Amino acid sequence: MELVILIVVLALIEYCVFTAQVGKARVKYNIKAPAVTGHPIFERHLRIQQNTSEQLLVFLPAIFVFSYIAESLDWPGNEIAAILGVIFLIGRAVYARSYLRDPAARSTGFMLTFLPSGVMLAGTLVGLLISIM
Repeated sequence: MELVILIVVLALIEYCVFTAQVGKARVKYNIKAPAVTGHPIFERHLRIQQNTSEQLLVFLPAIFVFSYIAESLDWPGNEIAAILGVIFLIGRAVYARSYLRDPAARSTGFMLTFLPSGVMLAGTLVGLLISIM
C-alpha cells in the first residue's frame, strides 16, 4: 500500500505545482482575480490545472479501490496500481507540456492520464464480480 500512497502524494504534489504555475501566470500576465480569462498562456495554465483536478476526481478513488480489491483477490494490486499511477503522473506532465505549446497536441497526455484510471475502474469491477460470484 505504501507504493500506492507514494503515487497519490506525487499526484497531489504535481497538482500543487500546476496550481502554483497558474498563480505565477496570473501575476506575469497581470490577470486580476477573480478574472479567469486574459492572456492565452494564463488560460492554458488554468485549463491544465482544471483538467488535472477533473482527472484526479476519478484517479484518486480508482487507485485505492483497485488496489484494495485486487489485493483481496491475491492479485498484485498495489504493484499494478502503482505502475498505472506512474503512467498517470507521466501523462499529466505530457499533457501540461503539450497543452502549453499547442492545446491541439494534448491528446497523448490526456490518454496517458485517462487510460490508467479506466483500467483501474474496469479492474475493480471485474474483481468485484469475481469476489461476489
